[in-house]
Amino acid sequence: MSGFAEFRNRTWIHAILEMQTALAVGSRLSLDPVGTDMPVIKDPEGKPFIPGSSIKGVVRFQAERMLRAVNRKPDFWACDPFDAPCVDASRKETLWKRAGQNDEIFTREVFSESCTACRLFGSPWMAGRVAFKDARLENHEDLPVWTQIRDGVGIDRDLGAARAGVKYDFETVVPGAQFRIEIVAENLENWELGFLLAVLRMWKEGGIAIGGKSTRGPGWGKLTDIQIYQVTPDNLLDYLSSGQKAERKEDELIEAFMSWWRREGGHA
Repeated sequence: MSGFAEFRNRTWIHAILEMQTALAVGSRLSLDPVGTDMPVIKDPEGKPFIPGSSIKGVVRFQAERMLRAVNRKPDFWACDPFDAPCVDASRKETLWKRAGQNDEIFTREVFSESCTACRLFGSPWMAGRVAFKDARLENHEDLPVWTQIRDGVGIDRDLGAARAGVKYDFETVVPGAQFRIEIVAENLENWELGFLLAVLRMWKEGGIAIGGKSTRGPGWGKLTDIQIYQVTPDNLLDYLSSGQKAERKEDELIEAFMSWWRREGGHA
């Protein structure tokens, strides 16, 4: 099991998300009397950022879609956590009793019965091995403004037209904004890293939207400048003494995933 009990590797994936359209990542209602109805979430300096939870949500969603398209149990599939979780509350209690209330044994049992998505991103009973940091605005000095206010209207579903009296405004980050993405993965096999990078490749091609109102245009961007670094037991002392990490290649890791897939009897 590639859990947390021992250190096998840590991998950092860095990238830049460049927004091609506006970005609507909302906060709660503004307390400003003249503020917008739906403000963008900002840091204490007033700069917009993308919460790590939002990034994790879209990446997990895309990963689950790919896993369900293949659905090869027991090693490559995704459960429906809201309808039919791979380990539900009843099964969790059974495994906890079988493990003699030993956390290490229990985690191993849960891991063995969990789907690929839950093994990577976590479940109610087990921490994920892939973490997503908040994405900070990288080119704030180059942008004339950081956000803009847009108007929105409610649509009458019967008439297909704007409904009277249902008007609001919302704030978006301007197109061209660049956010620094950082993903940290713990104890992933090469094929698991390759699968994660294959999911991110869809984002490189502009095929993943993030934030709200994406069906209306906001939220579309591309990942660029992907860099991958890794620490293993072989270079752990170098990292602890000087911060040195080994660089990994995206194509090599994706090929490791494809090789694993072919070796384990998968099909394209």
